[in-house]
Amino acid sequence: MTTAECIAACFWPFVIIAAFALLKARNTAAFPFIGKIVFAVGMTYLGLVIFYDKSSIIAVNDVHVGLVVVGLAMAGSQLRQSPLYGSFRDKAKALASMILIVLLGSGLAWYAGRMLFLDHLTSRLVIEGRVDRVRTSGSRRSDYLADIGGRTVKVTTPLYERLEKFRPAVRVEVGRGSNYVYEIEYLSN
Repeated sequence: MTTAECIAACFWPFVIIAAFALLKARNTAAFPFIGKIVFAVGMTYLGLVIFYDKSSIIAVNDVHVGLVVVGLAMAGSQLRQSPLYGSFRDKAKALASMILIVLLGSGLAWYAGRMLFLDHLTSRLVIEGRVDRVRTSGSRRSDYLADIGGRTVKVTTPLYERLEKFRPAVRVEVGRGSNYVYEIEYLSN
């Protein structure tokens, strides 16, 4: 396990521990201190996600789980709205924005949840062949891509660097949702 995978694997346990600590200390003198610690670690994780989101497959999955949580929070935030007051136009605007936020949150949760479902709860696509070409997608926040056996798949940063140097014959298991390589077996150089 690399350092990036270890840090990514510790993210959701940290979220649970931080939420529990903040709930336990909310009416005590320790709350500001615990809040500062949680804020500092949270900002560190945010920075790591922004700059190293493709450093491990665990980090990629953490981003997808985070998108599901954000989508459900967006959709659920509209359940606690106060009653609508004012003219018909004011009520219509408020109702339209509520519906739009619920649809946007549900869509985000569906997108990321479907990707996680296809990656982890369905059989993975197995590709065997030589690595033909390794490249980036060309955008600013580019994906690392590899052509293996005539099919383009996404790879993480360390795997991209290895495949770029050697171009071996490999057997890979690819998630059907995200198209990321989950398992790799080197067959020859």
